Amino acid sequence: MEILNEFSDWMIRNSNLSESSVYKYKRAVNTVSNEMLEREVVNKSLLNMNLVELDIAVYNIFKNPLFIEKNTRGNHMYSNALKQYRYYMMGKNDDDCAEKKLEEEIKNSPILNDTEKQVIIKARIGQGKYRDNLMKKYNHHCVVTGIDTTKLLFASHIKPWRVCDNEERIDTENGLLLSANMDRLFDSGLITFTIEGNMIISPYVGAANESRLHIFKGMKVDLQPSTKLLAYLEYHRDVLYVK
Repeated sequence: MEILNEFSDWMIRNSNLSESSVYKYKRAVNTVSNEMLEREVVNKSLLNMNLVELDIAVYNIFKNPLFIEKNTRGNHMYSNALKQYRYYMMGKNDDDCAEKKLEEEIKNSPILNDTEKQVIIKARIGQGKYRDNLMKKYNHHCVVTGIDTTKLLFASHIKPWRVCDNEERIDTENGLLLSANMDRLFDSGLITFTIEGNMIISPYVGAANESRLHIFKGMKVDLQPSTKLLAYLEYHRDVLYVK
């Protein structure tokens, strides 16, 4: 339970949540963890997971019919609590080792040839053909800032690489070309976009930082959307964006 107390203290320090909301979110994470473990949706407590494991677990939990029903009755408190917990864990855990294990699984896959394995692995760090395709799609510019310095541009997955299947991992429609700050904000769930391309900003960013970053709520961005990209973006809003 120590990690739940740390999570609670973190919310008090870093959010505008009331004490009652902090308490509810803390209890909600523990409740969901126990219930999903009991129903074998996850194979260990959310409180003992690294970030990669947590992202995969949250992906499966959000699809679970019992969780969906409970979350709807609870006015989305449980999903919001899990997103807060994920954001907390992003600052606490180094997930590189866990992602390396995923890479090893891909390297040892008997159904992929060597070229396919390399393409998928390079997509994890925004290299190779995946990045080239996004560079071409967005004309070598960050879709938010307009920055066009190649070394400052990242091929950002909309639905995280670790929870994608191999086809989604190399799907250009599952990516945005972003500068370093925007990539970090997007990956952390601190910004997202509506289907019209309007920016949504988490309260965790704060008005002062919005000014420093030259971003604002409703900022219009040309995402060059497709049906598939909008589906990925719906996932990002529903699962990753921290309200």
